[in-house]
Amino acid sequence: MYRFLILFLVALTASGQTAAPNQALDKPPQDVDDALRARIKQFYDYHVSGKYRQAEPLVAEESKDDFYGLSKPELHGYKIGNIEYSENFTKAKVVIVGAMPVLLAWAGGKIMDMPFASYWKIENGLWCWYYNKEALRHTPFGDVKTPPDANVAKPSALPVMPTFSLAELQSALKIDRTNIQLIINKPATVKVTNTLPGPASLTVACPYKDLAETGITATFDKKDLKGGETATLTLVAAPNTKLGNIPLQIIISPTNQVLNLTVKVTTE
Repeated sequence: MYRFLILFLVALTASGQTAAPNQALDKPPQDVDDALRARIKQFYDYHVSGKYRQAEPLVAEESKDDFYGLSKPELHGYKIGNIEYSENFTKAKVVIVGAMPVLLAWAGGKIMDMPFASYWKIENGLWCWYYNKEALRHTPFGDVKTPPDANVAKPSALPVMPTFSLAELQSALKIDRTNIQLIINKPATVKVTNTLPGPASLTVACPYKDLAETGITATFDKKDLKGGETATLTLVAAPNTKLGNIPLQIIISPTNQVLNLTVKVTTE
């Protein structure tokens, strides 16, 4: 049941790969960040308008064949979410929140915001989107085997996946609380547990603005969880953080599960 939705979510994250072991860098040079955002905008503007061929110059050379072979989800709009840099600001993992049609068995087709990972690297001095075929194999449900005829299958072919219910998918990762009182300069923690047998990658974002603009820093003791593992998220509000409620989201890759947090910033 709901096998379609499982495969749909896997297809959305096919453009991603397991996060590199290099530690993410927090503050990029402004010109580097501006250049990446401009290239991301070009790339996904072409997706919204359906002009995929024009997006080819923004694709890394070794990924061009894969880019043409992969199925393209219908994108009605998008927002650039959190960006994590690595390898001396030459690679980046970007959370894209895309407005896409999703077929729900109980409600028909709906346009929904779906976060997914997008991976970029600098090639010949320019930021380029890139694809890793291994990403399809590593899922929260464990490493899946490719079909016997995988050597002749198109890059868009999906490996055989187990069937999971929508309820299992939506509750794959759990948090110990959703409402946090965050006192200025005093850390608060949230625990995230992976209940599935396979790996999951964690990212924190604010749905309305860049996380850095909120004044809140969010740090995991580990961002990549194996099956059954628990991570601790530490939140700290800077002195200039606006008081009141700030919504945050923990985004899980590759299932695209979103855990919503309400953070109330106070002085005591």
